[in-house]
Amino acid sequence: MAQDVVVKIIEEAVVDFASRLCECERLKQLHVRDIELAKVADEVTKAIAEFKEGDYGPVSIRVQKKFLGRKEVKVLLFGQEVDPNQLLTEISKARSRAAWISSDCSEQALVETLYKYEDRYLVEVVMRNFDVFKNLCVGKQPKVEFGDAPAHVVEGVLRGVQNFLTRHGSRP
Repeated sequence: MAQDVVVKIIEEAVVDFASRLCECERLKQLHVRDIELAKVADEVTKAIAEFKEGDYGPVSIRVQKKFLGRKEVKVLLFGQEVDPNQLLTEISKARSRAAWISSDCSEQALVETLYKYEDRYLVEVVMRNFDVFKNLCVGKQPKVEFGDAPAHVVEGVLRGVQNFLTRHGSRP
C-alpha cells in the first residue's frame, strides 16, 4: 500500500536525521574546548597585542614589566602556561573547528537534510521538536509534539524514533 511506503520513507528520514544530529552532539562535546576558545578569540588576540591583562574564559593573560620598559606576556590556556604564539596557533585551530561544527551542525543545516523527502509536515515536526530530538542521543524517547501532522508522518516519526533507539541504544 502507498501509505506504508511513505511511512517507511519518513521512518528512514528520521533515522538519518537522528544519526546526524547525534553525531553533531558528539562532535560538540568532543570539541567543547575549541568552541569555548573560539568564543573569546578576538578578545584574547586584542589583549595580547595591547599587553592587556585579564581573564577571558579559558585564557588568562598576565603582563610582566621587564628591564628598560619591555613587557612580557604570560598566558595560561586551560590552566597550562603556553607561549603567546602557541596560543595564537591554538586559537586558529579552535576557530576552524568551531566554524566547521557551527556550519555543519547548525539547526538549519540539519533540518535541510530532510528537504529531499519533500514532506513539509515532517520538516515542521522536526523544527518544532528540534531540541526534543536530542534526547535520542542519550538513548531516551523524545516526547514529540505533532501538531496537525498527518497520520503517515506521525507513524513514520514514531517508527523512526523506535528504530533509531533499537539500533543505537543508550549512548551518553
